[in-house]
Amino acid sequence: MLELHSKTGPYVPEEHQENWIYAAPSEQEKVDAKTAKQARREHRAAMAASAKANQDRRGRETDIDARPTPKKSRK
Repeated sequence: MLELHSKTGPYVPEEHQENWIYAAPSEQEKVDAKTAKQARREHRAAMAASAKANQDRRGRETDIDARPTPKKSRK
């Protein structure tokens, strides 16, 4: 709801301004959204660190020039 209000609010027609969908979020909703975003960010960082550690543990290196095997064309 936070993004809906901030991104579409200026473009809502006058007759729909009072609709509850376009109402500004409450302070509690803002806090909840911020907390959820922070939790997702921390989770993604933890998963990336875990994946990196797992990759290092296996002794694999990622080459920038490495490309997947091209698909064979069907005829």
